Amino acid sequence: MSESQVKTEKGPFDVDRTIPVLPVAADSLEEAIRKMTSLEPVIYAHADSHGQLRIRYDASSIGIRGIERLLNESGIGRASSAWWRFKSAWYRFLDDNARTNAHSSGGTCCNRAPTLWSGGRNVDRKD
Repeated sequence: MSESQVKTEKGPFDVDRTIPVLPVAADSLEEAIRKMTSLEPVIYAHADSHGQLRIRYDASSIGIRGIERLLNESGIGRASSAWWRFKSAWYRFLDDNARTNAHSSGGTCCNRAPTLWSGGRNVDRKD
């Protein structure tokens, strides 16, 4: 996907993530980014000047686990600080939740909340 083809509107399940990566050769990081951007759910990915991978992807199709797996396969290490482990776990939770909501077959369990005065019975029903 070229720069001119980057989607500008954010979809309902598109998420932005910043992943701190360990110092690595620029060509191997660029190769990993090429692999990621070749996937359909990845909208864009780039490395910034602070040693972080900035990525936007559709969380209904791929999650942070998939992104981390691609980084591992490419030999790109991530930070191992307690903060990053917490943040990564939070991203996994959010991505799993987004995938579940995207593939859900229905909406809410009911379309009308009960009123205070109905006492749990249907006030519109005539008996």
